[in-house]
Amino acid sequence: MLKAALRDTLVYGLSAILTKGLAIFLLPLYTRVLSPAQYGAYDLLITLAVLANLMVALEVSQGLARYWADAQPAERSRYASTSLIFTVAMYGVFLVLALSFSQPLSGWLLGSNDLVPAFRLGVGFIALNGIYYLLLNQFRWELRSLAYAMVSLVYALLTLGFSAWLCLGLGWKLEGVMLAQLLAAGFALLVSAWLLRRTYGWVFDVARLASMLRFSVPLVPAGLAVFISLYINRFALNHYMSLEEVGLFGLGSRIAGLAVLLIMGIQAALTPLVYQHYREPETPARIARLFGWFVALALPGCLFLALFARELLLLFATPAFGQAAGLVMYLAPALLLSQMYIFAPGIVIRKKTHWQLWVTLLAAAVSMLGNWLLVPVWGSYGAAVATLLSSVVFFLAWVFISQLLYRVPYAGRGGMVAVLAFAAGAWAGYWLDAQEMGSVWLLLSKTGVLLAMFGTVVVAGLLPVADLRAGWIYLRQRLARAA
Repeated sequence: MLKAALRDTLVYGLSAILTKGLAIFLLPLYTRVLSPAQYGAYDLLITLAVLANLMVALEVSQGLARYWADAQPAERSRYASTSLIFTVAMYGVFLVLALSFSQPLSGWLLGSNDLVPAFRLGVGFIALNGIYYLLLNQFRWELRSLAYAMVSLVYALLTLGFSAWLCLGLGWKLEGVMLAQLLAAGFALLVSAWLLRRTYGWVFDVARLASMLRFSVPLVPAGLAVFISLYINRFALNHYMSLEEVGLFGLGSRIAGLAVLLIMGIQAALTPLVYQHYREPETPARIARLFGWFVALALPGCLFLALFARELLLLFATPAFGQAAGLVMYLAPALLLSQMYIFAPGIVIRKKTHWQLWVTLLAAAVSMLGNWLLVPVWGSYGAAVATLLSSVVFFLAWVFISQLLYRVPYAGRGGMVAVLAFAAGAWAGYWLDAQEMGSVWLLLSKTGVLLAMFGTVVVAGLLPVADLRAGWIYLRQRLARAA
């Protein structure tokens, strides 16, 4: 399992780095053609897409994932085809309703009827994107990591190309951004459908749909609670502050979201493998070992983003967005923690999804209370702190419940040392930015803080020297084979 996880993590991780790396090139483009207020409108439309992915198809993709591994080969096509037909139908209904009421919905979400054309393009993108993600996840369930990586890269290239053409070539602004997203999702959907043509057929099995929905429907309220935990901040900022504040927070989240690159590869690889191997007695120890490796790399990655946020924003955005830099030290660990539940699989393995609901409801309550109390006082910084608090509560509660159902022997002491080192490093970076020193000395000082963080995780035992040596040998062998 470890070898398969490392292999697929490498493929998924490189795919994530390439696709997100291409998406980074969109930030200089978007921040030059969009004002902070228009970027805030774009961020709210993307937030609506996240909500639709959670609710429209009732998380049937998760039900498919759970039954796929245990199904016989002849049954798998019936499960996959049924989930696809159901998803297309649900997004069709969503699209008709959203377009029919586009004017009042646009006014409610974006605060202006002048943005109705962009809103209509946005809901078209949301529908195509939802179907595309179902197809993309199908590559994961079939353990086709290379196909997953290829399609993801095609999507990123198409988004970049269409955005450059429409925004730079034709001079379109928010409408051009949303149309580029729509066209990229449509083309990527067609490519995915062609590569999966042998998986799907004209079969709709009501009994299998009912089985998948019995597993997935309880996840919808939980998904909604996760959405509230991570995205209610945008609505709070729009309500208490302004669309410009939403734009600044959204850009800070994009920079902080680079931390999620560290988990996307292992997230895509680990879940299907856990479903297949969780009965083996050595699996919990292997999950714990992967978790230790991940923490040893993820926390220094988050610290890098926190330390160099100002420099990254100077590189990727205009000075109008400079205030977003201070948000990254809170948002990078928050976004990472919200995804780290994959290392505690007990709730999903035992099919106790009602616990997922209660944990996410708790995190959502913390987020709503935090935004209500902190946003009116601290603005976007209050929203960032509330998001971090919510993510910490979510992760700790999830791990606690999961350990009762499927125990994993984590290295708790080493993890605590690494967390304290991250907090110290982040505040050291904040202090360094407040000092009047030359840019060269500032960069050298921040680099020293980052190197100290790497040394701490090695000393804490999260990343043993023997594992570093073995990982380097494995990576060299893989690169030599690829060459």
